Amino acid sequence: MRLLLPTLLLLATACTTAPPDSTTAPAAIPASQPLNEARAAERAARYFRSQPDSAVYLLPTLRVLDAGTSWQALVKRSDRVGVMPDNAAIDIDKQTGAISPVRVK
Repeated sequence: MRLLLPTLLLLATACTTAPPDSTTAPAAIPASQPLNEARAAERAARYFRSQPDSAVYLLPTLRVLDAGTSWQALVKRSDRVGVMPDNAAIDIDKQTGAISPVRVK
């Protein structure tokens, strides 16, 4: 019985500690250093991994396209196979690195 109480307290503490916040926005990049394609791809992968349904994004299919003042990242979704559209998209601002979801039609 003596060992049971400390073990229960340890388990209760472990279960109530909050996980690290993985949905925080990536830090802004300096204006003198615009975001290149490789860094945009890294940022997009990090964003998709941080989503609650991250398992549905097929990150090996991630493509980054130049969209003028921003990069557009497209990734296939495993829950949409055979249904069009079958991907998700985000815009990544080249100057600030800000990410905004894009509705795929």
